[in-house]
Amino acid sequence: MIGEWTMNHQSREIKPSFQQPALRLTVVCENTVGRPIPACGEHGFACLLQLPDSTWLLDTGGGQTLLPNLAVLGCEPAEIDAVVLSHGHYDHTGGLLGLLQSIGPRPVYAHPQVFGERRWQGVHEQRDIGPPHSRSGFEAAGACFCLDNSFRELAPGLFCSGEIPRLNADEQGDQHLLGKSVVTGEWCPDAFPDDLALAVDTPSGLVILLGCAHAGLINTVEHFRLKLPQRRIHAIIGGTHLGPASDAQFAATVTYLLNLDFDRLGVSHCTGQIRAAQLHARMPNKVFFASVGTTFRVE
Repeated sequence: MIGEWTMNHQSREIKPSFQQPALRLTVVCENTVGRPIPACGEHGFACLLQLPDSTWLLDTGGGQTLLPNLAVLGCEPAEIDAVVLSHGHYDHTGGLLGLLQSIGPRPVYAHPQVFGERRWQGVHEQRDIGPPHSRSGFEAAGACFCLDNSFRELAPGLFCSGEIPRLNADEQGDQHLLGKSVVTGEWCPDAFPDDLALAVDTPSGLVILLGCAHAGLINTVEHFRLKLPQRRIHAIIGGTHLGPASDAQFAATVTYLLNLDFDRLGVSHCTGQIRAAQLHARMPNKVFFASVGTTFRVE
C-alpha cells in the first residue's frame, strides 16, 4: 500500500546500543498527502518518532498543517516529549509556536545558528525564508532550547548528527539559498552549518531521518557511518534536497545509493516529484514516497 510500510526485524550480526522492541515513524507535514485521509499538504516537513520510551518530533512544517494533521492521524500532541529542528527555515520551524501554545513547554534541540537570517534569491524576486518567529518569541511560548553543534545521543538509541562535515565535492548546495553573515552582514550562499539529521538505532540497522539534507545526502549518511561504524543502514527517510540539485549531484547521489547496503529510501518534501520518480525508477524495490500519512515501522 502506498503510504504505509511495515518492516520486520531480520536476524543480523548487529549489536545495537539498546534493545528496541519497536520504532514507528509518521510523516505529519509534507508537500503532498499520500492516501485518502482528510489531511492537508503544505510546503514543509515534520515527522513524528515514537520510540519505546519517548516521542519526538523532527521539524514542525510551515505552521498550517501540524496540529490538524496530528489530529487526523490519531497522534496526541501532548505525548510529544521534545522537538528537534533540522535547520532554520520557515517550512521546518513554522509550526513550533502553535505546538508549544497547545502543549506547553518542551525541550527544543537545534544548532546554535538555527536563528540566522535566510532568504531565497531568484532572478526576479527574493523572499525571506528564515524562522517566522524570534528565539524570544518561541521561548515565550515555552521553548527550552538546547543548542549544540556536536554529535550526541538524545535518548537511548536516538542520535543527532550535530554539524555535518562537507566532504563530498559533488554536493555543492543550492545557490538560490542565501544566509546573512554574522561577521560582515552581507548576503552570501548559505553554508547551512545548522543542518542536522537524526538516526535511530534499531535491530534492523540505522534509520536516518533527514529534514532537507542541505549538507548533502551522501555527506549525511557518511557522517553517521563514521560516528556509528558498527551499524548498517536500514532506511533513509525525509527531504533530500535533490529537487534543485544539479544533474551531476543527482547522478553522484544515485551512484552512491546503488552501491550502499541499505533497505529503504523514503523520499519527501524537497526531493521534488521529478527526482523522486527518477529515484523510484532506478530503485523500485527500495524507494517509496514519504508523504503525509506515511507510517514506517521497525518491529
